Amino acid sequence: MTEGEKTETAPVNIGRAAVDAGHLVFGTRLALAKWAGVLSSQTTRLENGQAVGGEGGWRLAVLAAVVTVLLTVYDAEAVPGWLHGSNPALGYRRPIDVLADGDGATVMAAVQAGRLGVFA
Repeated sequence: MTEGEKTETAPVNIGRAAVDAGHLVFGTRLALAKWAGVLSSQTTRLENGQAVGGEGGWRLAVLAAVVTVLLTVYDAEAVPGWLHGSNPALGYRRPIDVLADGDGATVMAAVQAGRLGVFA
């Protein structure tokens, strides 16, 4: 790239990623909204680039991050089962419940353990 050249980058829409992740994991926006503790109308606003704050916004953002990482390890069809299944790395809790409690770091550690083939 020469001086003065401008690169174009796609804008990052975390909201769209969260809605896409929620659709993969829950099947509907209503189920996603219920899990996140937000109004279903907020998922539409989120998809359009508006922020959702508070705990619901945190849950949605962390879900998007976890699903993004899971898709680098597993096929899309396996992701909902991984999130809704009992996980030994999480003391046999379901990752989706740990995420709902706001503990994305612990779930990411479980993803890493699975990626490396380390099982409790």
